[in-house]
Amino acid sequence: MTAARKNLMILICLASLLALGACTREITYTQVNESASSCFDCHSDQDTFLMEAQLEWTYSMHAIGANVAYAGGRSGCSECHSGAGFEAYLAGETAVPYATSIRCFSCHAPHTNEDFQLRVTEAQTLADGTVLDIGDGNLCLSCHKARRDVATEVVANAEGDFVIPSSHWGPHHGPQGDLLAGTNGYEFEGYTYRSAAPPAHLANGCISCHFAENSKADLGGHSFNMTNAAGAMNLNGCNLCHTDLTDFNYEGRVAEIDELGEELHALLVAEGTVDEDGHPIEDAVTTLEGKAATWNFLFWEEDRSHGVHNPDYAEDLLRASIAVMSGEK
Repeated sequence: MTAARKNLMILICLASLLALGACTREITYTQVNESASSCFDCHSDQDTFLMEAQLEWTYSMHAIGANVAYAGGRSGCSECHSGAGFEAYLAGETAVPYATSIRCFSCHAPHTNEDFQLRVTEAQTLADGTVLDIGDGNLCLSCHKARRDVATEVVANAEGDFVIPSSHWGPHHGPQGDLLAGTNGYEFEGYTYRSAAPPAHLANGCISCHFAENSKADLGGHSFNMTNAAGAMNLNGCNLCHTDLTDFNYEGRVAEIDELGEELHALLVAEGTVDEDGHPIEDAVTTLEGKAATWNFLFWEEDRSHGVHNPDYAEDLLRASIAVMSGEK
């Protein structure tokens, strides 16, 4: 064999070895799926409590993409309007730039202690500094509370005018915790305000009524619904105290409070601070009384319980606002 032929054979062998070495290189990565259905990759269909929770969840407002899509990707909104954003917020991380539904892992850390522990258990501080502890409901309260403090919002601007600064001004869209606590409404001087919610409403807060179990997947439990599309009501939590209750209009209170809300709404439409749909009108100029009454109307309306969470405080805020805006006092 000539020297040239030997050199050629050596080069062919070296090339083959290098090629074989390149073929053995592997890149491994792990993709984590935190969707609600991923729980069942490990848990069998015999884990009926998980199957029940998942079915109920599909009927919840947390599961509906439209409820998170419009705000879940915004840096100032994602901590509550996105499941991934909420998890990032609790971990002290930067808000995620995408929206996801509020899913199993948003509220539960199922594998840390293998007990589906809640991610939030501690008492929550409301926008006005009030500390509220409602047990397991503290998880809900971490989002279902006003974003703004009445003391810093119902004020004049730099020019001394009382102006509605934006179309989303007010306590923001979920001041349920504030109404439960009987705080953060604008309390006009010279009026009496009954602030304490019924004790049973505070024991476990939201959980006591919204989580009350019943035979329908779209009521109570992980749906958190108090009514369903067919108009059925989940009164099981309410009936623990109000044994003869047949609807939410206990002793006519809901109807009475709704009438007060409608009366105040009409006064504020005339004042020019809210529109026919109840939305604040950006740049509307009013008075201290007008801005304060607008805050109270939005506080009641955006709670969405028709006053049920704390009927006394809701009624007193509305009555005082009506009296001031109608010139009764």
